Order: sequence, then C-alpha cells, then structure tokens
Amino acid sequence: MDLQKEISKLTKKELVDLLMELVDGDEDIAKKIEFKLFTPHDEVKASKQLIRKYINENKRQGFISWRNVHAALQGAEMVIDKGRNKMVSGEEEKAVELGIAVLSIVVDMLQYTDDSNGEIGYIVNESITLLQDASSLVLLSSNHRGQERTFNLILKEAMHKRYDGWNDTRYELLDVCTIYSARTSARKKLEETLDKLLTQLAAVSSWSSDYDKEAILQLQLKILERNGEMEQASQFINNHIEFSAFRKMAIEKEIENENYESALKFCEEGEENDSKYPGLLKQWKEYRLQVYEKIEDIEKQKDILVEFVLDNEYEAYGKLKELYTPDEWKFALENIFDLFEGRSSDYLPHVYEYIAKAENRTDKILKYVEQAPSTVIELYTFLVEDYPEKVEDIFMKHILFEAEQATERKRYRFVCKKLLVYKEACGESKFNSLVQDLKDAYERKPAFVNELEKIER
Repeated sequence: MDLQKEISKLTKKELVDLLMELVDGDEDIAKKIEFKLFTPHDEVKASKQLIRKYINENKRQGFISWRNVHAALQGAEMVIDKGRNKMVSGEEEKAVELGIAVLSIVVDMLQYTDDSNGEIGYIVNESITLLQDASSLVLLSSNHRGQERTFNLILKEAMHKRYDGWNDTRYELLDVCTIYSARTSARKKLEETLDKLLTQLAAVSSWSSDYDKEAILQLQLKILERNGEMEQASQFINNHIEFSAFRKMAIEKEIENENYESALKFCEEGEENDSKYPGLLKQWKEYRLQVYEKIEDIEKQKDILVEFVLDNEYEAYGKLKELYTPDEWKFALENIFDLFEGRSSDYLPHVYEYIAKAENRTDKILKYVEQAPSTVIELYTFLVEDYPEKVEDIFMKHILFEAEQATERKRYRFVCKKLLVYKEACGESKFNSLVQDLKDAYERKPAFVNELEKIER
C-alpha cells in the first residue's frame, strides 16, 4: 500500500481525527506534534528543556546505557529537525541557536553515557552541519548585527570548557567560525583566539600537542583561503611544511603546477623526516610515484612499485607488470620471488600467494603452502596434479597436528571437516586409512571417535 497516497485522499476532518487518535494513543507522538506546531515565547529554552526531558527519562542512577541512548536523543533529533525547518523559512539565526543548544547538551552527555554505537557522535555531526549550513545563509544576509551575534555565539561555544576533552569538536566549531572571517571584526577576533591557543600549546611538547597545533594552523590557512588570499596561503603552507597535512598540500600544488622537481624534493624530505612512521612514509612514496608517472620515469616507477609489492600491496603488482615486456617480466618476476624468499621473516605474505596464482606458478604456491600448511585446504587444487605426494604429506601432517591440539567436540568436528577435504584431494583409500589411524590413536577420546565414525558413514 502507498500510505502517502492513501492519506492524501482523506478529508481535513478525517486527517484531524486520525492525528488526534494517534496523539491519544502515544505520548511521544503528542510531544513531537506539540513541538512542531507550537512556538513558545523562548524557543531555545523550550528546546533545551525538551532535549533534557528525554535524557533524564532514560537515565538510570545518573547513567545512560548504550541501549537507551537512542531514546535519550529523541529530543535532540527533534530540535535539529526544527533547526532545519527554520533555515527553510528564513530564520537562519534561530537555526544557529538551536544547533548550539543541541550540541552543548549532547557533548555534556558523553560524561555519563555509554556511546558504544556512536549515536551521540552522529548527533554532534548533525549539529555541526546545521551550524555550517545556517552560518552560510547568515553571511549571505544583509543583517550585519545578526552576523556578529551568531559568530560570537559559535565562538563562545567553541571556547567553552566542556570541549577541553573534545578538541576535535572544538576545532569543528572554530571551522564554522571561519565562515564569518569575511567580516573584518570577526576575522580579527578569530585570529586572536587561534593565536592564543597556539601560545598555550607552545608550552607543551607531545604528540597530541603537535596534532592540536596542526589543526589550528589548518584553521588559520582556511581563513586565508576563504578570503581569496591565495599567495599568502601558499606561503603559509610552505612555512609549515614540517606538518604532514601542509606537506601534502604543498606536494599536490607543485604537481598541479607541473613543478615536478620541487614536488620530488618535498616528497624526499618527507620520507627522511617521517622514516619512523610507516603510514606517512608510504604516503610520500605514493606521491613520488605520481611524479615519476607524470615525467614518465619508468625505472624509478619500477623501484617504488617493487617496494610496494614487497609491502604486501596487490595493486602494485599489476602496475609493475605493465611496465615490462613479456620477456623482461620473466626475469623481473623471478627477482620478486627471490626478494620475498630472501627476507628474514618466518612467513611469506599473502601477496606472494596472490602473485604465484596469478602467474600460474605451482612451484611457488607449493613453497607458500609448505611454510603455511593450513592453506593446503584452500590451495590443494592448484597443486594436486603436479605434486600429489607433496599435497598428501602436507595434508596428513597438518591434520595430525590439528588432531593433537583438539580437546573438545567442536574441535573434533573441525578436524573432521578437514578430513573430508583431504578425501577430495587424495582419494577415498587414503582418507579411510587416515581415519582409521586417528581412531586407533585416539581410542580413549570417545567423542572424537564418534565424530570420525560419522564422516566414515
């Protein structure tokens, strides 16, 4: 049934009757309708009361468990909806006030709520989005007093002590403030606030302080960009190149402007500075690869792609192969296998198996299975034709090992499942022989013998 279509056929009286019937039967529906239809004298105050009402109703001994979080946030969701409606009706300043009302209360909720499902985080994001959208509309208006007032409201909220433990949310609010930076007074006040935060951080030396400093510098950069001061923004990026976010921006800008030598310099400096951080090191190498692709330096591309392959990256294998002729690839492939096998690690990575299968190298698949016997269950089909005796030997040793480790019926069944795969791989005769050997070896484990007898039948 198309419910919306059927409801549209009702008369006004029928709609009213239906609505009142729903209201009489459900107090929550009554609250929602009342909140949508009636405009109290102090709308923000009433909204805060509604948010807190739902929160308090779902508290148990001062705490909200994860299962009650959704119900506790119903009021907050209703206020966000009202804020969006306010934007549509041209009341964007009121929308800002409602967004702050929601945010201020739900952030405080984090102190006494199990937000394992991230529902408070979702409401926080929705509130920030409401503030961003409403602020953009406020700035388009000709109401300068309204612009100043909403800016000050958001800035004041951002600097509230409730965000001392939630710096990311504080920075998101300050990011909303950058929308107002087209106004000279707002920009000055915001820049003073950011400078003060940086001064406070200068007295602290830690990973977290570096993260905070980078976040604040990005806000300062955004002020320049929002005001079209691109030359100053470019210089600002270069002045703070020691931070990964700024190095990334600088590299991308140099690549875009085809300044490849400069881009490579930034990449290489990044690799040297961040050699202890695998994620960043990989990022700078990826940018360096982009540059080599732009300047068509095939040999340098090969060098980096080999590194990526050895780092267990599947896509790099395909890209690397494309850079070789078929004859050249035969030698390059052997070199890659040799590099994998020559490493001190006790195991071969999954990409080794992936390449061996892609290249139809059963000798290498066998080597992979020998160092990881449990994989014979999935990979025997590649090997059984060329190496039947090896497959049987690996299978048998693996199953005997698993049987020795098994101490409960669940594990016995697990062993039996592997035995059925062994039967497919090596034949019924060998299967029957191994099952009998296991029955004899574990005759004092009746549960295991019972499971073995089941697969015999």
